[in-house]
Amino acid sequence: MNEIFLIRYWKGEGSLSRVFWLYGVICSTLAIGLVAWAAAAGRLGEEALAAAILVLFAYTVWILVSVWRCAARRGDGDFYGIMARWLTVAWAINAILVGGFVLLDLLA
Repeated sequence: MNEIFLIRYWKGEGSLSRVFWLYGVICSTLAIGLVAWAAAAGRLGEEALAAAILVLFAYTVWILVSVWRCAARRGDGDFYGIMARWLTVAWAINAILVGGFVLLDLLA
């Protein structure tokens, strides 16, 4: 039985390159760009922006866990798996800092 791709990648059973590049880089960039454009254009109210940020946060958690687990499946000595894990740590730190600053701005 085919599992939903979200669950398959969450378990680390998907392709590392696909989850990293397609879902992690391309889809994340498009989603963040769309939310940023809509917010800057005044098309999102504060509640809608807060909801969009929560959805992006949940998506980011899914991406981080999925990349980490898919990288682990490649083995400890695999160069791409190691690089993906290092970049996942940097990505997580960046997401926490950016999310914190956006939240502070919304609360101000």
